[in-house]
Amino acid sequence: MKRYRVKGIAFLILGFLLLGLYAGGVHPLQDRIEDYTERAIKTTLGAYVVVRGINAGVSVLKESQISLSPAGVGVSLALGQVLDPIDDITERASSVLLISFVSLGAQRIALELFSGVLLLTAGLFLILTGVLYSLQKDIPRFLRGILIALLIFRFLLPSFIAGSDLLYMSYVQPRIEEEVSRLSGLKDELLSLLEKVKSPKEFKSSLEDLTRYADTSVNSLLSISMYFLFQTVLLPVVILWLVLGVMRSIIRGRL
Repeated sequence: MKRYRVKGIAFLILGFLLLGLYAGGVHPLQDRIEDYTERAIKTTLGAYVVVRGINAGVSVLKESQISLSPAGVGVSLALGQVLDPIDDITERASSVLLISFVSLGAQRIALELFSGVLLLTAGLFLILTGVLYSLQKDIPRFLRGILIALLIFRFLLPSFIAGSDLLYMSYVQPRIEEEVSRLSGLKDELLSLLEKVKSPKEFKSSLEDLTRYADTSVNSLLSISMYFLFQTVLLPVVILWLVLGVMRSIIRGRL
């Protein structure tokens, strides 16, 4: 009897605590996650603008064919052979960035919509559980499952996401910004080449630089795609899998 009463009081205290937080507009971890998603969305949009700018420049250059005449021999330079790899990878990188943007936006919307609701519902279920314990009633299995799920999705899942923010700030974001900076240099080079199209001699002298930038840009675009896929697609899936695994273990009485 005493054990039931102690549990009942503990659950009631926790339940009223969560209701107090909800009534006071205090949502644990929400500010941290909102800050993370906002920064990640801005980084994604910045990278997307640069990638689309490169793609636009490549499209214009690919339509140009410069006739050169070294030593009196006419040579037709097809820019597509140099620019095709950049064009292809920019299209793929743009798709990855859009997927990342949608993923981050969905996380942000889900947080705004369900953070308060989960807090309120968890508080009510804790109070209900506390009342049942106080009345020395056994807690139905389905009620325990619902309560555990509410607490995990409201507190454990955001904790994992907040932890991923540390990884993002210390490792992913600096590398994304470094690659975007390199791509900005490529964008400027493409704009410069567009000005040289009217002068075949100057354009030919810049072809070697263009080839070098093409190799660099492909590597940078692949790196950006990898970082964004890891942070906004793979990592959330892993976190959700871990959370569901913990929840199943708790419900089955293994933890």
